[in-house]
Amino acid sequence: MKFFNGSMTLKICEAHDLKPTDCSTRHQIAKGALLIDPYISVDVDDNEVARTTTKTKTLTPVWNENFVTEVHNGRTIGLTVFHDAAIPPDDFVANCSIPFEEIKEKTNDLWVDLEPNGQIHIVLELQGSTSEEPPKERVFKEKEGLLNRRRGAMRRRVHQVNGHKFMATLLRQPTFCSLCRDFIWGLWNQGYQCQVCTCVVHKRCHKSIVTKCPGSKEDGSEEGPRVKINVPHRFSVHNYKRPTFCDHCGSLLYGIVKQGEQCGDCKINVHKRCKKNVANSCGINPKEFAKVIRDIGLTPDTRKKPSISTDSPNKDKQGRLTSPLPDLGKICSAQC
Repeated sequence: MKFFNGSMTLKICEAHDLKPTDCSTRHQIAKGALLIDPYISVDVDDNEVARTTTKTKTLTPVWNENFVTEVHNGRTIGLTVFHDAAIPPDDFVANCSIPFEEIKEKTNDLWVDLEPNGQIHIVLELQGSTSEEPPKERVFKEKEGLLNRRRGAMRRRVHQVNGHKFMATLLRQPTFCSLCRDFIWGLWNQGYQCQVCTCVVHKRCHKSIVTKCPGSKEDGSEEGPRVKINVPHRFSVHNYKRPTFCDHCGSLLYGIVKQGEQCGDCKINVHKRCKKNVANSCGINPKEFAKVIRDIGLTPDTRKKPSISTDSPNKDKQGRLTSPLPDLGKICSAQC
């Protein structure tokens, strides 16, 4: 682990292929292409240092905004894309983490993959020094006056566990934990909800999740998880004669008939909208399995190595820029 001390100049250029998450669109009736109002929050070791302006109604925003900040004993740069909602809190869209040890040059023009969808183009310049030894006391000093205008803003931290993007969430209805199956008590931000697959857990349970998030990106170069579970469920539409709660998102299955779906083997109950996000863990008690994993000393993966490239995603294998428009020369030659 390397620690960086010095000045960081960050230019956020643009982002491509952003998509709203299933969590933010789970109550939408129309399932077409939904546009978002994205902005990016920049943090160093979970301390917010900058925020871009909001671009309206787009999935390919262009910012070209520059930020300068002093970093003291920094380890990781975090970039989180949010949708600027009319009623807070803002919706999570995607994020990425870039360790300082992965940055090889003083000036870097990079394309970084976002989780779960999209890419972001940044230009990063570092002026300072790196050290291998951890500091005796880690103190992060914010740039004077940089965040004074946002001192009252809500800070939403993303907790990453096995591809899940957990955030503290206000639960507006009775909800049960998808791991321990107990009721989630409290009045404000009672539990953690994955912003990709919508599963809800206690704050104390989120680090015990052992199944990988179904909505996370697959990376062939990444080493596989040390514990892999792949036992698909067999769901079918089911009628419930008494109030029943979803074993994935924890909320009530509403309706009079055919309220949800039930697995024919392990008998878990889920919403129809939640079925595609349920992990392939049929027949496994998640609470007992998490206890076994903890007893043998295995820990969930909390960070994923970022996919960083210096090439634009619009370039082909020969390095040429591609365009979504048709090649008129080829069309004319084919017609002739």
